[in-house]
Amino acid sequence: MKPRQHGRRRRARLEREADLNITAFLNLMVVLLPFLLTTAVFSRLAVIGVDVPTPRPDAEAVPPPPPVPPYTLTLRLEAEGVRVRSGEVELPLVPRLPSGEYDTERLTEVLGGVKAEHPDHDAVNLYARPGTPYGELIAVMDAASLRPDGSPLFGAVRLGEARR
Repeated sequence: MKPRQHGRRRRARLEREADLNITAFLNLMVVLLPFLLTTAVFSRLAVIGVDVPTPRPDAEAVPPPPPVPPYTLTLRLEAEGVRVRSGEVELPLVPRLPSGEYDTERLTEVLGGVKAEHPDHDAVNLYARPGTPYGELIAVMDAASLRPDGSPLFGAVRLGEARR
């Protein structure tokens, strides 16, 4: 009887199924896969192509053109009125009205003439003293951005502090 029992134990040991526990491996892949994908993108973006110009002989060297200063339109709110500077040219002062308010109608006319000379330009720099009343500031900003008929004048009004 002993030889038969010995055979059964051996057969039972051989027939047992082996269970694979792949949970730990899947957890590793869930963490490792996104990490590897993100670092692969960064390593690809880190490559920069650089083209270095070859030096020319002095005979062929062409001097660079002089830099063209960018066009700027500046409005400066002062006690006596609005000073308008178009590029390097300072236009006549737009004086205040007898009531003490800025003459926004005259300012819109002056800025309309500037817009006719520079139709592609859309920005105006507005400099005001720290104590300028809010209503006066908004009135000048509106005069610089819209014509009385509602058509646009200068859409980008940048506000700054007058230092002088």
